[in-house]
This record gives sequence, structure tokens and C-alpha cells, in this order.
Amino acid sequence: MKTYHGVSPGGRRRSGSQIGASEEAAEMAGASRSRRRSQIAVTRPGRRSRSHIGASEEDEGLVRPGRRRRSQVGASEDRRRRRRRTSPEAPVPLPGDGDTPRNGGRCPPAPCESLPLDMLWEILLLLPPQPSSRLLASLVSRRWRGLATDPNFVRQFQARRRSWKPPLLGFFERRRKIVFNQDILYPPDRVPAERIHIPFGMASRGFEVLGCRGGRVLALHRVFRQLIVFAPITGEQRYFAVPAEFGQPSILYGAVLCAAGEQDHVHGHCHCSPFKVVLVSHKRDHQPQACVFSSETDTWSNIISTKYPCELHGDSVPATLIGDALYWLLSCNAIFWFDLDMQSLAVIMGPPGMNESGNYRIIKPEDGADGLAIAIFLFPNLQIWQRVVNSQGIATWFLRKTVEMHSTLGIPHQIRRKVWQDKVLGYDEDNDVIILYVDDSAYMLELKQMQSRKLNGTRSMKQCHPFTSFYPPDIAI
Repeated sequence: MKTYHGVSPGGRRRSGSQIGASEEAAEMAGASRSRRRSQIAVTRPGRRSRSHIGASEEDEGLVRPGRRRRSQVGASEDRRRRRRRTSPEAPVPLPGDGDTPRNGGRCPPAPCESLPLDMLWEILLLLPPQPSSRLLASLVSRRWRGLATDPNFVRQFQARRRSWKPPLLGFFERRRKIVFNQDILYPPDRVPAERIHIPFGMASRGFEVLGCRGGRVLALHRVFRQLIVFAPITGEQRYFAVPAEFGQPSILYGAVLCAAGEQDHVHGHCHCSPFKVVLVSHKRDHQPQACVFSSETDTWSNIISTKYPCELHGDSVPATLIGDALYWLLSCNAIFWFDLDMQSLAVIMGPPGMNESGNYRIIKPEDGADGLAIAIFLFPNLQIWQRVVNSQGIATWFLRKTVEMHSTLGIPHQIRRKVWQDKVLGYDEDNDVIILYVDDSAYMLELKQMQSRKLNGTRSMKQCHPFTSFYPPDIAI
């Protein structure tokens, strides 16, 4: 339908006033539409011009999301990470469990926790005798702690000692007084100082340790000619005098050993069992003599002597127990041999290379072989000599092996050494451990594995007596 100016669709002609009014209304409608478009442009950031957006951001202090500062971006990222960490994560289903785990979203138990109790019992019985063994096992879980502290388990664990060797707890040495050094152990395995019972009189300078064995220590007061046997773990003490038949010798060797004869007896846990003391000296004509003390009868045996002349060291040298015989080193390239069963004395010659420098020690042969062996320490080498006796009764010494000590002890080749200080400080016959002294430091060397460890606080050491014993039953946990 066509529309003509001034004429309505119905054919009626409009007046001029009506035409003016309609045009004014059309203009007002166009103005209102333009206002609405401008308002929409303001409320929609995507349709604003760049100049308008920049002006509004500067006036109102706003920043576009796409152009945030780096500090604001980092803060928002931290917030997102924090929400991600604190928000509960969905549990990962186990194979065969379907969409959700059967234990309600909790982590599956460790494999060791699913072991049967009897199997776990047998596994824990294989722990070594150190206190830290049961202590660390008790920290695994409540189940393990309940088992490690169970009285029946502890009793059976202690009964397994007959298949163990008593651990090396430390060594006695003389500074201004007799002290007990536990630096060979790590702190969890050390016996508390209040549990080590050393007699009050041992602080005197007159006392000297002669030897340690079976959890006991033998010491001598050279002024009063008095012997003492004490057990550092239990506090047991026993005093007795040197036999009058010995006269006033200037040098005495001694050894203490357990006298229990039960087949299932375990040495190292025999603090209350009977013991024996073997005392060795020499007469004015340098003929050696020995005497045995029994704690059961509280008496000394008759004097045992031999006509072979020898000379003892000025310092007390600990004995080495091999089989049923005690061996001491002499200062004339010889070895003093006392047979405990036959109650007899003998002097045998040592291997070539022995001298009076104190750099050798009698040790047990490797692999449990018969006879005896000697370790000669001539830095940088450690020689192991072994004595064998053939079917005709002829004894010979042969060099079994030579070990280079630079790499074994971890000592650089360029170090400036004091050769006169190289010596052997002590030997533990139970664990086959020897203590060496090089360049103002002591090293503990395991002869079987040839593994060494440097000991702290061992400067200016002259001699040490390794002490082996089992721990008290209530010291572990």
C-alpha cells in the first residue's frame, strides 16, 4: 500500500498540525534509540573504543583482565594452587575395584601390614642385637610396636642370643683415669652413661686395665697389688689380691674369661656366672710363670712355669683367646702360649718382621682355621701372617695377604705422616675388629669385609681394650 504525503492510508487527508506532531514524535523515538545504543556501548567493554577504555581505566583505577600485572597473575596462580592442594582429591581406584575403592577412599595398607602375625614374628626375630633394631621396628606401626614390646617376643628374642656374637659396645682406655669410649657406635646404639658402672676407685692413676672379655673387665692397681673384676652393665664387682708367690714383679699380664661350662651358655651375657682370671709374669731369671684364679673356690692355683726364658713388654698387652688357649705377645719376637685345658705354658717364635714397636697383634685365623695369626701394621700396608702345623708337628709361618691401607682407611697419599705413631691399639676377638692408629687418629677396621671407620676423640691414644657385651633386656624400647 502506497502512502502519500499528507494523506492517510484510509484516504483521509491529514492537517498540517498532525503532520508536524508525527514528525516530532519520530524524532523523539530516534533520539531515545540512540541513547539506548550509547548506554549499551558503555556497559559492554567489548564495544568500547580504545581511547574510552583507556580513559575509564585511568580514571577508575581498573585493569583489563587480559592486561593484569605480573604480581596479580602470580597471586591468582598461588590462590588456585592453594585451593587445589586443600581440596580433597578423588581416590584412585585399585585394579578390580570398579569405580570407587572398597576401603572408603583411604590408602591401601602397606604390604608388611598384611603379613600374618606368625610370619611377622619370625621376621622380627632375625633383627640384630643392637637396641636400635627393635626401636626402629616399633616405629613402623602400632602393630609392629605391640609385637616388638610383647613380653613373649622379647623373651624369645633374648633367647636367640646363643646364635649371636656379643656386639662391640666401646673400649676402655686410660687418659688421666680409666674412661669408656663409645664413639665406635652411632648414638641410637650407645648405652646411656648412667647405665655404665665403673668402680669409683678406677679414677685413681694406679689402676690399669689388663683385659676385657665376656662382659667383664679385669684391672690391676700396681701400687697396692690388687685385682678387680667388674661388669660395667650390671655393676658386679669382685676384689682379690695378687698371689704372694708372684713376689713383686714389675710387669703383669692378665686375662678374664667366663668359667661357665653349660653347652647352651652364651658368652657376653654371663655377668653373674663364675669366671677365671689368668695372671702371667716372669721371675728374675726371665722364666715365665702363670697362675689361675677361680671365682667359685675363691682361690689361686699352683704356680705354672716353663724354663724357656722370655721378656714381657713394659706395657700390659691384652691376651687373645683362640680355642682353649690364651696368647700374649712378648718383646723378643716370641709369643706366650697358655693352654687352659692342660694348664701348661709354652713360648713359640713369631713370624719375621716382628719388632718392639707395638705395631702387631695376635688375631684369629680366617675362616675358622686352626692355629693363630698375626697382623703386622707397617703403613701403608697391613700384613696378615698365619701359623700352620703339619702332620709331623712342624710349625711354619706364611704371609696370607697384604692389604693397602690408603684406600681402605681413606687416607690421602699426600698427607704428612708421623711414622713413629703407626701402631695397633686393640683387637676384638668376638667380632674380628682391629683398632689402628695413624696420624693422631684411630680407625676401626673389620678384617673380614675390610671396611673401616674413623673414630672421634682418639687423639694421643696409646692403647685400648675393646669391650663386648649384650645389652640389658630393658634398654631397647
